[in-house]
Amino acid sequence: MKLHQEWPLAGRVIAVTGASRGIGLATASLLAQAGAQVIAGARQCTPGDTPSITAVALDVADEDSVRAFAALAIAAGVDSVVNNAGVGSFGPIEEASVAEYQRIMNTNVLGTLLLTKWLIPEFKRRHQRGLHSHLVNVTSDVSTRSFANGALYTASKFAQRALTQATAYEGEAYGLRVTEVRPGMTDTHFNGSTPGKPEREHHLRPDDVARAVLHALTAPAHVRVDEITLHPTKQGVVY
Repeated sequence: MKLHQEWPLAGRVIAVTGASRGIGLATASLLAQAGAQVIAGARQCTPGDTPSITAVALDVADEDSVRAFAALAIAAGVDSVVNNAGVGSFGPIEEASVAEYQRIMNTNVLGTLLLTKWLIPEFKRRHQRGLHSHLVNVTSDVSTRSFANGALYTASKFAQRALTQATAYEGEAYGLRVTEVRPGMTDTHFNGSTPGKPEREHHLRPDDVARAVLHALTAPAHVRVDEITLHPTKQGVVY
């Protein structure tokens, strides 16, 4: 059956983490609009499902929670995952606490590792059936740079980038395409912010990042999108 041109993800099942608001919610919504069945995980999941989105409670830093989420996604026929869940805080290194280090690293790094780990066996099974899978990790433009007061957050993003690249190398053996999406300043609730403030007028919007994820997931079978970096035009040039 020929798929409707407005539904490029028809027949796809995609898991998205951190999907209660911001980039995760925008991504889950856009992928559903593009025809995918979305398994949307978050610590504070929105009650009730839609025909195309199944909301599931998920703590990415808790392996039992991740294992259960992965099992549900596999049962639904998952072919791709968007690791989006993330937290951050900023301050001088001398004020960094072990608790805050663990909070950031457990969510951003361990969370990415755990869900990837528990879905890899399914990706391998899909490869044996001649099917491809896709992993998208939403990191940040600071996965290759740092700045004063950003040690903990940027360290977590460097680590996520390393995980992403290692997974890409390993995934070649079982047909896994891997993409890192690296947004710059984005107008979300991140770090306790309130979206929509005038000073954030020129930031990226969550939908901008969601479209980058959609672009990667809809690339032709012979194309691998390794990395997408996007910035608001007012942020200035950053490499």
